[in-house]
Amino acid sequence: MFFQHNFKFNNNLIEKKHLISFFEQDSKCNLRTAPKLTHSHIFPGPFEKMKVFLAAQVFSQSVAAGMETYLVSNKLESSSKATIDFIENMDKLFDIFNSSRRPTSKNFNRPFKQTKEQEDHLKYMHNFFTNLIIISKKEQTDVTNRMKFINGWLISITGLLLLWKDLKSTRPLNQQENYVLYTARLNQDTIENLFCTIRQQNGNNTNPTPYQFLFAFKKIFLLNYFQHSEKANCINDLDAILTQMPTDSDLDISTLFADKTPFQFKKTCPLSIGHVDYRNLEIPEQNAFIYVCGYIMSKCLTKHSCEICLEYARTQKNLDPSFLLCFFKAYENAEKSTFGNLNMPHENFYNYVYSLESEFINSFPILSVEKGIGDKLKMRMLNIDYEHPCPNFDKDYLLNFFLRFRIYASIKFLNRHLVSEKKIKNRKLAILQHL
Repeated sequence: MFFQHNFKFNNNLIEKKHLISFFEQDSKCNLRTAPKLTHSHIFPGPFEKMKVFLAAQVFSQSVAAGMETYLVSNKLESSSKATIDFIENMDKLFDIFNSSRRPTSKNFNRPFKQTKEQEDHLKYMHNFFTNLIIISKKEQTDVTNRMKFINGWLISITGLLLLWKDLKSTRPLNQQENYVLYTARLNQDTIENLFCTIRQQNGNNTNPTPYQFLFAFKKIFLLNYFQHSEKANCINDLDAILTQMPTDSDLDISTLFADKTPFQFKKTCPLSIGHVDYRNLEIPEQNAFIYVCGYIMSKCLTKHSCEICLEYARTQKNLDPSFLLCFFKAYENAEKSTFGNLNMPHENFYNYVYSLESEFINSFPILSVEKGIGDKLKMRMLNIDYEHPCPNFDKDYLLNFFLRFRIYASIKFLNRHLVSEKKIKNRKLAILQHL
């Protein structure tokens, strides 16, 4: 409904136009503050509107932090603040209703225990939906009474608080203090994904008979119940492939994506990824670059982390325009530091990553049509100097991970518009350009 109507709360308008403005500016950058946001998120089709993960990625802290960065950089109107706050508050609400055993740094995504922070936000959102006014974009009239989702959220919020109180009272007195509720178990996504997989059996049978259902369930459970379904609402997590660097330069990509057909670049049409000079970047792109560097450093710390490495990874303490995105994305930690638990390494690390990126930009379009591109790029980057204060820091892993990450990101974003572009004419043109 947020995409179809305008929301009004406390005399502030919450409008989609600010999200569109942010997406149009951010999507043109080589380094994006919200890289997961695509055309399908902003302009979803009939089937995409049913995808829960698309809505969850729109109403996320990453999008709110990116928009906040653009707002501070005067790239968005000051009136967009209400929309940013709405997105951030919805992200927290989603987190509360999707908590699980999985460890997380997000306070609201931790198992529900009705902490003061959780309870205050639920009460705030209950008040928000109670006083929310929905205004039709076309008629500019109040259509609040037609909106069923408002009552749905009010029931969910009140129901969670009552359920928590009831379940906690059933526990022994000595267990009530430590009792928690995993709210992710209360949603129906799991059973919906199961039914979606079952319907794909027997020739995509959308209305199976009891016998067909039983046969399909047995087959799925015994053979591939834990495999990811492309039709499901959840996303298959592929970030594990970035943590490994194959030693064999002739490794077939089909070993990583067994169900995908490997593609090859034609030698007559090398890839072009444009030129990036981080020293002359706009403030939003500077922030995205700093955030990516922190992510790379966090991966390096998984290989080796001593006091020297940890201190080096948290060198930056002061807030300046280049660190706004990290500041807005950071979750509050026990020390209440400026950047939370995010890694903000020393300046020479940013310079080193910039040098690697410059070499990648110059070499990748040339080497992309050859075999063993990873090894060849690595040989060119070995000459770039970098000194880390810790003698045990794994520089080889850093270089391997950067290459893996950068090649993956280049291919992903260069081809994203092929599946997200809505206009048939433009999509055909894009396909022809990639032949």
